[in-house]
Amino acid sequence: MYPDHETQISQEHLTAMFSQMTQPVCLMGGWAVYLTVNAKFNEINGRNYLGSRDIDIGFHIDPTWSTEELQKSALAQSAKILTNRGFFGISARFVKFYDIYTKEELTEEESKKKSLHDMFQLYVDPMGDSTHTDSEKILGFPLLDDPFLSHVFVDKKFVTITEFGGKFTIPMPETLICMKLRSVPGRTKDDKRIKDIADIYAISWYSSVEFAELRKRVQKILGIKYISETVSNFTKDDYLAVSNAVGISPEEISKVVGGLA
Repeated sequence: MYPDHETQISQEHLTAMFSQMTQPVCLMGGWAVYLTVNAKFNEINGRNYLGSRDIDIGFHIDPTWSTEELQKSALAQSAKILTNRGFFGISARFVKFYDIYTKEELTEEESKKKSLHDMFQLYVDPMGDSTHTDSEKILGFPLLDDPFLSHVFVDKKFVTITEFGGKFTIPMPETLICMKLRSVPGRTKDDKRIKDIADIYAISWYSSVEFAELRKRVQKILGIKYISETVSNFTKDDYLAVSNAVGISPEEISKVVGGLA
């Protein structure tokens, strides 16, 4: 779904960041899905699963931490790493711009002088398992929270994978599916919506957990009603777009995703 050079640049930053970051920190989003499913997907289909461009990172945040404790946290250390790598804050995320033709990095000042059509953006989205009143002082923007991260940091349900020359902690497959099922209804961009549905299918069918067991775990977390209501809003056009992206028939994708409920 993304040009190879964009996913390659993203992968290089991902590996470099995680090699410097202090635990506890986990990789979320599209790259976590890739690491979860790619080995089996490649074995069965003879090609890699979809790579990602944006990087989503989760952190443990204790609301009772003092400002000094927060400044020593993995969140603060990661913010410094990203800043040192040329990322800067926009809204609730870090971003770095690249010239779409030369593929060269652009500084913040250089990006202001170019049209958006002449650049592509690499975003890093930090999220916490809870919020802290002083997190904006650390990041320069508000920290978004994702309650599902408590499964990783509180319940200790995660997988550690070595890939791209780095070591990554990622949520369990059922947590990744729940995150995707929660995010997809709010997607306003078609490519993001299609990628979420593709990821739900891929995790369901190509993770290390058998589908029947994974279905049971997801239902326990979200409930059948929520899953059914969310999946029922996926259209034939959605499944056709996912099919075009991953090279699997829309009928199979629809059957697997619908089977979660």
